[in-house]
Amino acid sequence: MSLAIAVVILVGTWSLLHDSVGMSLDAVPAGINPTKVGDFLRQQSGVAAIHDLHIWPMSTTETALTCHCLMPGGHPGDEFLMRLAHQLHERFSIGHATIQVELDEHIVCALEPDHVI
Repeated sequence: MSLAIAVVILVGTWSLLHDSVGMSLDAVPAGINPTKVGDFLRQQSGVAAIHDLHIWPMSTTETALTCHCLMPGGHPGDEFLMRLAHQLHERFSIGHATIQVELDEHIVCALEPDHVI
């Protein structure tokens, strides 16, 4: 009987265990496609390129994002950043977005290569 109860508990908590392991490893949440998020960011007006994109869960209900956006035309201002944060929340359920704007395309950011974490 105790083995049956153990199996029921394991089956009932499997998704919680899976989510907990993902959170502890800072894995991208299951419902978010980082390629689509990156494509969305690249399509924004004035964005020439992005790099150092990271998406991770802060809790079971909150997701965070950091990213560097190369914008050689100049800093777009706070309104652009607030609108972008709102759109990331609406489209991808990312509630905490930090966007670093880089202006000079001739200066290579140390975090630009994909293999740098």
